[in-house]
Amino acid sequence: MSGTIRIDLMNITGQTDDNKLQFAKTGEIILSPNAFAQALKTMQDVDAELKKRAKEAQSANGKKQPTKN
Repeated sequence: MSGTIRIDLMNITGQTDDNKLQFAKTGEIILSPNAFAQALKTMQDVDAELKKRAKEAQSANGKKQPTKN
């Protein structure tokens, strides 16, 4: 389909001897560019809210977040 974004849904089905994960396709989502943009915005909003809550919880517990180099 032209002008759409395809996202394959995958399940982890196992692991190889060299510790690489094995996957199997279980489905597919097809989104218009507008639907994808809306879904992405929602995920970004949720990510920001979770980070905010984690920071507030650390402050309430008197813990300092580890610094990143």
